[in-house]
This record gives sequence, C-alpha cells and structure tokens, in this order.
Amino acid sequence: MPASGKDLVDLLDLDEVGTESFLGQAARRSRMARTYGGQLLAQALMAAYRTVPSGRPVHNLHASFLRGGDAKESVRYDVTRVRDGRSFTSRRVCGHQHGRQIFELTASFHREEAGYEHQVPMPRVPVPRDAVPLVEALERADRDTQTFWREEWKALDLRVIEECDAAVRSVQGGAVAGGAPAQSATERLWFRVHDSLDSQEIALHSCLLAYISDLTLLSTALRPHGYPFLAPGVQRATVNHAMWFHQIVPVDQWLLYDKSSAWAGGSRGLATAHVYSPTRGMAATVVQEGLIRPHGKHSAHPVPVRSLHTS
Repeated sequence: MPASGKDLVDLLDLDEVGTESFLGQAARRSRMARTYGGQLLAQALMAAYRTVPSGRPVHNLHASFLRGGDAKESVRYDVTRVRDGRSFTSRRVCGHQHGRQIFELTASFHREEAGYEHQVPMPRVPVPRDAVPLVEALERADRDTQTFWREEWKALDLRVIEECDAAVRSVQGGAVAGGAPAQSATERLWFRVHDSLDSQEIALHSCLLAYISDLTLLSTALRPHGYPFLAPGVQRATVNHAMWFHQIVPVDQWLLYDKSSAWAGGSRGLATAHVYSPTRGMAATVVQEGLIRPHGKHSAHPVPVRSLHTS
C-alpha cells in the first residue's frame, strides 16, 4: 500500500483511457489479495471529479461493493453523467476488472452557497499526542499482523483514544464470541496523512478522506462481541458505504473519527461515524454496512445477542 503522502497522491492520478473512462493503478507493494475498499472509493470519486465543473465540491456519495477486487490489478472506472443542473451535478461510476463490474458509486456535487448552519460540536477527547498509535494498541495481534499493519498503512498516522464510557450488557448470557471482554460499541481515533501534502486541491483531500473512511469503521460493530481490531475468527467485507461531506478539510492535519455501531445481525454490521476537524468542526458523516461472518471454530457456536446501553 502507499508508503507516503506522495504515494497516496500518485494512487489518485488516473489515466484517461477513453471518453469519461479512467484507469486507476493498483497499489504498489501491497500484501493484500483483495483491493482495499477505500482505494475504490477514492479512485472512483476522483474519476467523477474529472468530469465535474470546478467550484462544485462533492457533498454526498453512495457506494456498493459488488465483488472482491484483485489488489494486483488496475481498475477501469467508467463515468456516466446522470445530471448537470444549475446547483447540483450527479455522476455514476462503475469499476471493472477482468471484464466484470466489481464496484459502483453515485456521487453528487453542489455549487457552494450560503445558507442556514448548525452542527453538533466535536466531543471532548484527549489530544493526538496523548492517544495510542494503532499498531501499539494491537496487543492481541501476533507479530506478523502487527508488521503487516505497520507496512500496509505506513502513509497514515492513526492513534486510538481510550475506550469510551459506555456499558455493554448481555441479554442472553454465555461467553462472548471473540473470547475477549465485551467492549463499548463506540470507538474514537485520530488520523492524518503522515506527510504534508503540497496540494490543497479540494478534489484531492475529499478523495483521500474517502480513502481513509473505510479503514477501521466496520470493526466497531465487532467490539460488543469481544473481537478486538483485526482479531481472527471473522470474515469481514464492506458491502455498502455512504458519506456526506459537510466541508472539505485537509487530511494532512489531525482529524477525529468518532465511530459507533447501533446494530449487528444476520452476519452484517452497521457502523456510523462523524469526522471532526479540531479547528473547523464537523467535516463528514459516514455510514457503512458490512459482512461480519463468523468462520472457523466460531461458526459452529451460536452467536450471543447483546444489548447496548450507555450509563
């Protein structure tokens, strides 16, 4: 995966291969077999941006992950102009590999204008220097997993904030599926791109925010079931992903990812998050549904139902 901010920028430098058709290159040096979902989000959004007039930043996207992508191969993104209005522009982007569609994104762009404003303020949390680097927080992961994480996400600085004050209560008793104590269904972390980016282009920073938004979100739905981040025993995959961009903020400065999960069932989990800038307030809202299917020895046992409550 990208090892620096420059590598991230290069990943979004798409080649035009036809009329409103673009080629996104595979991430270099990746050990992953499947294409990272955030890469598909970011490249597809950049393809859409390439067909949109300037002065219209993205305000919303919805994406469906139809098949697993091959991480070693490039992806072709075909853009369809759905609407070009006076205030809004809409695009549909289909991602293809090996002659099959693997991904679809719809995005809406809005001309900047004044209007009513309100927002929920950023929660009070420890500053980034007091948070724990994510690699260090992976205490239960084996050395190979820690090394994999450190190498794959070298371009990003991710720091976990200590568990939030929320209690988790079991309705049906029994051992927690993951074998670890149940955790809060809320998790917060600070993130930024390690390197300062030369460009402050709106399209670049909104695409990079989409890239990062897929990382760690689905794991929030597993916390109440005793599965720490990256714990084995669960098949994970993003199914669909939605984002609302409230303002475009630089991703090479610290941003807070405030994540929670209100529901899981039927081998699917739902997670919701807000992205905050400490200086500018709420930047984005993210909702994701994903597959969280028990496998191996865990699939042979009933999964306890858990009820969440805050105290």
